[in-house]
Amino acid sequence: MLAVTAAVSANGAEQPYERLDPAAYQSFVANWQPADGPFCAVIRTATDWDRVLKPAPTMGRTRPFAPPPEFWHFKAVLLVAHVIGAGDASDVFQVVRLSLGTGGLELDYRFIPTPPATSTMKWYLAVALPKPLPLVVRFMENRRLICTLRTRDIAPLPPPLPPP
Repeated sequence: MLAVTAAVSANGAEQPYERLDPAAYQSFVANWQPADGPFCAVIRTATDWDRVLKPAPTMGRTRPFAPPPEFWHFKAVLLVAHVIGAGDASDVFQVVRLSLGTGGLELDYRFIPTPPATSTMKWYLAVALPKPLPLVVRFMENRRLICTLRTRDIAPLPPPLPPP
C-alpha cells in the first residue's frame, strides 16, 4: 500500500514521494549496529532491498516481501529504522518534508518512539521517490542530522549481523 504525497522544500519546489507502509510487506529490517541508534539506507534496486530487508514468511499470510520488480525501474527508497517498544507504531514516523537543494536531497521527519515495553520491534519509515537520485542524501530526525549518505558509495551495504 502506498500513500502518495508531495513535500514542499524550503525554496517552494515540490518533491514527490510515496510513503511505503511497512505492514504491506512481510519483511523486517536486518540487524544493525549500534542497535540503539537509527539505521539509514538508500535502496535503489531489488538487490539493495534484499540486503536491507529480510523476508518473514508465515503461514496464512499473502503479503509480498518487497515491491514488484518494475517498481525499481523508476523509483528508489529512502529508509530509516529504529528499534522501538512493541505496540502501535502508526504514528512513530511523520514526514515533515522532502527537499532538494544544492547540497543534495534531505528527508526531514519526526520520530516519536512508542513507550517502553517488555518487548521491542524494528519499525521503519520508507519513502519511495523518482530516480535518478542526487549524489548526497541527508536524513534529518526531529530537526537533527542523523545520517548523510552518498548514493553512489552505498551499494555495498554492510553485511547484516547474525541473529543473537
